[in-house]
Amino acid sequence: MISYDKMMRVSTINSDIIGQSKANIVQMIKQSATLPQGDEIWVSSYQEPYPCLSILIKGKYACVHYFQNEEGDVWQSCGDFNKEVVFLADGERWTAPEYTIIPLEKAIDCTEEFWDTLERPKGIKWEALWEEG
Repeated sequence: MISYDKMMRVSTINSDIIGQSKANIVQMIKQSATLPQGDEIWVSSYQEPYPCLSILIKGKYACVHYFQNEEGDVWQSCGDFNKEVVFLADGERWTAPEYTIIPLEKAIDCTEEFWDTLERPKGIKWEALWEEG
């Protein structure tokens, strides 16, 4: 009998799989980082679409979004790179502001923490992308 408690749904530009371990998902992220155009990876629980992480990756750069729910409770990573990066997001080119870029390794750390907790990772700074009240 398969236990789905510790499986994650992982979607990339080219695939939709069930990640069965943190190592499996980390390997996907590292492979995606080597693609010339980069990749967009969505990670959520096997059973529910929210919460989820969206990880935009290109080479050694990443921009991470955390979606708590479908009501618009969204957070964006905050980094300290002095370079804008063009990512693929929803099949479109998107230029991420330099303050949103984090190192690929930090994005991997976020993914591993999300695997364990299904909560917004604490290892990076975040900016809320919604207006309260």
